[in-house]
Amino acid sequence: MDYIIQNDNKHLIVLVHGLNGDPTTWHGSEERFVERLSEEQLVKEYFDLASFTYGTKIFSIGWLVKLKNTIIGFTRNRPKEDINGFNVGIEPISRVLEAELRGMHEKYKTITFIAHSMGGLVTKSALNWLNDDVLKKIELFISLSVPHMGARLANIGSDLIGNNPQLRDLTAMGNFTTALNERYASLKYLPKVIYQTGNQDTIVPRPSAVPPNVHSDYIESTSDDHFSILLIKNSKNNAVFRTVIRELNGVLQPFRSVEADVPQDTPFQFFVEAMASKFGVQIDITCFSQTELSAKLRGGKINSSSVEDFFLQTGNLSINTFPKYTVERERGTTNYTFKK
Repeated sequence: MDYIIQNDNKHLIVLVHGLNGDPTTWHGSEERFVERLSEEQLVKEYFDLASFTYGTKIFSIGWLVKLKNTIIGFTRNRPKEDINGFNVGIEPISRVLEAELRGMHEKYKTITFIAHSMGGLVTKSALNWLNDDVLKKIELFISLSVPHMGARLANIGSDLIGNNPQLRDLTAMGNFTTALNERYASLKYLPKVIYQTGNQDTIVPRPSAVPPNVHSDYIESTSDDHFSILLIKNSKNNAVFRTVIRELNGVLQPFRSVEADVPQDTPFQFFVEAMASKFGVQIDITCFSQTELSAKLRGGKINSSSVEDFFLQTGNLSINTFPKYTVERERGTTNYTFKK
């Protein structure tokens, strides 16, 4: 994992490139994601930014070149030298990503993935190997032209090029993607996923970029092809980029400090609904009776480290005895449910 921005922030964004990609997928010109994200105050203040790079070539390295690289490696005996690698399948790559996440997750409250093409399958596969302590920190997954159901061009490429394990894993409706989707769906903690699909994308068309039964609220349709989605010519009006920033705001929202003055004798229901509107969140308070919702609060001030804690403290200001309750946030959303 290579850090691009490391300011000891509490939230991490990980970029994962696709087939035949490398770090220049994400940065190197002012129109790339890294450069655009680095301009955003939100990212500067709250997020570290890293990219995960792995070996990938459409034309897989031949046995003669492998032998030559092995001999050179032994004769030079230089362990810090860059690896002259060859293609391996998506699952072995994902094991490396999982190991790197396991080694760095403790300093972060949340982790967000932005993945392009095959990088999305690498990401999904890595999530399958994570333990729950790490997995529940994965709040958001931005899926850019990811072949969740495989890519038919990979079927053709695999036939023409030969035994490329990455193309084999990418084949449409193949064994790998089918098994991966089944394992992913069974995870205990799933991140919120935004699926981007481009109407000019002939490599990963919509039926593969957007799995069946995904609600339209989680789909970002664009006029991009498979590669133009990676260029942010104008960050102010690029729909995908603005969605990324909006969703990053959503990731941060539960962890931001909040405070408010409580006017004397304000009804509990009126106050929590007004604060929910102010914070931009949804609340479910149906667990309370009408009498409890009408309970009046003492005047005072609530200063809290999170929205969840803020709503918990509100009940403590009830003039009369108020029932104990908890507040739970639905993963990947800003929906809070009060429970007695």
